[in-house]
Amino acid sequence: MKRRTIHYGVSGLEYVYLKDAPVRQTIYGEVLALDADVIGREIAKELVRQGVPIRGAEVQFLRKSIGLSLARFGAFLALSAPAILKWERARAKRLEPVNEVAVRALMAEQLGVCMEGSFTVLKGNPATPARLLLQVA
Repeated sequence: MKRRTIHYGVSGLEYVYLKDAPVRQTIYGEVLALDADVIGREIAKELVRQGVPIRGAEVQFLRKSIGLSLARFGAFLALSAPAILKWERARAKRLEPVNEVAVRALMAEQLGVCMEGSFTVLKGNPATPARLLLQVA
């Protein structure tokens, strides 16, 4: 089985790449030989760990990576499903700092990621990375 670095466009996040991802040949071409749900959760963990700014696109990806509906995700944050949908539709707009901290803390809890630090640490980095490279085993 071949391994290569691939752009993981199916995530909906333009900057996500998988390093040394196993690919196999099919009659339709090369396909990723990994479980999409497992990869999604690993990407979500990296987004949280690395403090990637949370925009609407990240909210949608993170919510789906843990299998929550708009209503259930909103309930965790004491918000309505329409409020979450509004965030998700504004794909390029970064959340307000307090909302970003709440989403990052919720995701850390749901994914089992240890997050230690202050509000500033939980708020994340100032800019979206040009490339988030996830090492795949």
